[in-house]
Amino acid sequence: MKVQIRTDGCPYYDEMERFLSLFLPDAEIIFQDHSAGTGESEPFDCIIQLQASQRVDAIHVQGELRISEQVFQAQHAKAIPAHVEHAAWRKRGKQAVLHVLHQLLEKLTGEHQPWGILTGVRPLKLVHQMVEQGLPAERIRQQLLQEYLLSPERAELLLEIADIQLQVVPDLYRLDREVSIYIGIPFCPTHCAYCTFPAYSMTEKATYVDDFLQAMDLELVHLGRLLRDYRIPVTSVYVGGGTPTSLKAPEMERMMESIYREIPNPGQWREFTVEAGRPDTITPDRVAVMRKYGVNRVSVNPQTYKASTLKEIGRGHSPAIIDKRFYLVREAGFENINMDMILGLPGETLDDVRYTMERIEALAPESVTVHTMSFKRSAVVKNERERFAIPHSQLVRRMMAEASQWAKGLGYHPYYVYRQKDILGNMENVGFAKPGKDSIYNICIMEERQTIVGIGGGAVSKCIGAGGRHMGRFANPREPKAYVETVDDFLARKDQKLRPVFESIENANVTHMQS
Repeated sequence: MKVQIRTDGCPYYDEMERFLSLFLPDAEIIFQDHSAGTGESEPFDCIIQLQASQRVDAIHVQGELRISEQVFQAQHAKAIPAHVEHAAWRKRGKQAVLHVLHQLLEKLTGEHQPWGILTGVRPLKLVHQMVEQGLPAERIRQQLLQEYLLSPERAELLLEIADIQLQVVPDLYRLDREVSIYIGIPFCPTHCAYCTFPAYSMTEKATYVDDFLQAMDLELVHLGRLLRDYRIPVTSVYVGGGTPTSLKAPEMERMMESIYREIPNPGQWREFTVEAGRPDTITPDRVAVMRKYGVNRVSVNPQTYKASTLKEIGRGHSPAIIDKRFYLVREAGFENINMDMILGLPGETLDDVRYTMERIEALAPESVTVHTMSFKRSAVVKNERERFAIPHSQLVRRMMAEASQWAKGLGYHPYYVYRQKDILGNMENVGFAKPGKDSIYNICIMEERQTIVGIGGGAVSKCIGAGGRHMGRFANPREPKAYVETVDDFLARKDQKLRPVFESIENANVTHMQS
C-alpha cells in the first residue's frame, strides 16, 4: 500500500511514520507538506490529511483519511497550560496528532493499539506522576483511556503495578536520596541473535579479563570514595552484562571482594542480584562465590525451552541444562530465583510458549520476566530479519495474554513494565513476582527515581539529583580494550558528572535530618 500524508503544522514525521507502521506495517509512506501542493498526479492507495493549529489555550488537530470511496474524519484538541515550555508544547502537539491518527487508522483497520498513543519506554512514569499530583485512581484510569487511548487491559496493568511498587518500595518517591549500582561484565559464551548488550567473546575475555578487573577495581574504588565522602546510602547492586558468570570462579571472587570492600554497608543493601543468565555458565564453584558474598537474587534465564530455537538464536545450552543449573542454584540455598522467557522468538508457536511455561512452572521460580521480542538496531535478528520466521503481531499478543493469565494463576503479580521502540506487536515486557520477591533494582531503574551508577564495560550512569532532577548520563567505553586503556581519562570525566549529583543528594539528606 502506498500512503501519502499531507501535513500542515504537524512537524512530527518520524513519530507519524512509526505510528502508522503499527497499523499498516507494509505501507510505503510519503510525506508532503501542505504548502507544497497536493501532489495528486501521483497515485496513492490512501491519503491522510492532517492540519494543526494553535489557539490561545490548546492545539487543535483535524484529520481526514481517504481510501477508495471511503472517507474517515477525526479531530482532537490538547490543552496548553499557560507559560508552557517549548518542549512541553511540542510534546502535547505530538500527542494530539497521534490521537487523530489513531482514530483514523482504527476506523480504517478495525484495530486498536494496546498502548494507544504512548510510544515511550516507561509508560508507568506517567501514572506515578499523576499519583504524586494527588489524582484518584478513577481519574487516572479515565485519562489513560481517553487522553492516551490505552486499552482497558493496559490501563489496569499500569494501575496495578503502580500500587504494587508503592507497597514494595514505600519510599519510591524519595529514593532520589539514595543510589543503586549496575556492574557490567561485557563477556558472553556466544552472542544471542536478539541481543545488543555489550558482550564480547570468551577469546577476548581470556585476553582482557585480568586488566579489565583491575580497571573495574579502580572504578569501584573511585565510586566508594564518593559514596563515603557524600554519605550516600546504596539501595541495590545489580551485576549484569553480558554474562557475569562468564568469569571463572576465582575471577568472580576477585570482583565480589572488590565490590564488598569498596561499596559501603553491604549488609544494608536492599538487594544484591547477579544475572547468571546463561545456564551453561553456572557451575558449583561460581554459585559458591555468590553465596559467600551475600547475593540474594539470581537470574537463570531459559528464554525458551524449544531446543531448535535455542540453537537458532545462538544460545549455548539445551533445555535439560536449564533445569540442572536451576536446581544447582536452588540447592545452594538461594530463595529468590528469576527466570526470563521471550515471546515472539523465530518460528515459535503458541504451543511452544505453553511448553516453556509448563517447564518453568515445574521449577517454581520466585519471579518470571516475560519479554517480547524487539528488533534492536544492531541485533542480528533485525539486520538479517528476512532469514528468521518472526511470528505475526496478533499471535504475539495472544502469547502475552496467555502468559499473563498463566503467571497470575500461579500467584505471581506484575511489578514492573517497560517497552521498547521496535517491540513486536507493539507490546511490552512485564516482570512477575511472588509476594515479597519483587526486584528492587528493576523498579528503581525503570521508574528513574534515583541515580543508577554504572560500573564496568558499556555501563551507563543515569544521574538524578535531589527532587528527581535529571542531571545527564555518562557511558563507559563498551570494548574491554578501550575500557582498560582509557580508565583514568573516563574516571576523571565521570567524577565531574557525579560530584554535583552527589552534592545535591547530600544536601537533601542533611536538610531532611535537620527537619
